[in-house]
Amino acid sequence: MRAEDFRTQPLELEGWSVRLTSYLIGGQYLAEVEVESSGVTIARATGQTQSVAEAQAIETAVRRLTRTRRLDFDLTVGG
Repeated sequence: MRAEDFRTQPLELEGWSVRLTSYLIGGQYLAEVEVESSGVTIARATGQTQSVAEAQAIETAVRRLTRTRRLDFDLTVGG
């Protein structure tokens, strides 16, 4: 099998920089959302159309990112 109709785009979801990737493989579209800084995949979805798969992946990613705490550290050296 070979991936077709490959598309990737950067997005901003809940204050996080993420990348949405989608493609057609085996007659179904696969979409995944990953955090750009670490490459960690936070959501995947499949669908009959590219827009359905992307919408489901984004919905799952937003739900997960809203529950994620962000800790802000001041990492200055010296004093």
